[in-house]
Amino acid sequence: YCNRDFDDEKILIQHQKAKHFKCHICHKKLYTGPGLAIHCMQVHKETIDSVPNAIPGRTDIELEIYGMEGIPEKDMQERRRTLEQKSQESQKKKSNNQDDSDDDDDDDEAGPSVQQVAAVQPQAGYVSPMTQPGMPPECLR
Repeated sequence: YCNRDFDDEKILIQHQKAKHFKCHICHKKLYTGPGLAIHCMQVHKETIDSVPNAIPGRTDIELEIYGMEGIPEKDMQERRRTLEQKSQESQKKKSNNQDDSDDDDDDDEAGPSVQQVAAVQPQAGYVSPMTQPGMPPECLR
């Protein structure tokens, strides 16, 4: 299993349903570690005891994970610690940014919105007829 973040468990499960387990002999892709082990035994007459090219410490061929179920407890604890640290760092950054903006009272007015900026700026690649090089002004009337 990988370290990717998903906002929604449905998207996580959709990701997990992809074929992530690749046979190191014929390069066939399979859905699960146990499926890969069975494939290698039946097709290649070879026993594998770990997932090839897995993240170190995550090579257990028998491990089956669905959603957040089946993840080893030690990995779940490590994940929680990492997320907590990221959250604390994010809060510190927000706090520091807010402190910085409090010092500058000239910034009370909001800048133009994205739509306002887009309305003022012409489309990329479009050149207004008045600015086309080599075109005499009388041709534009």
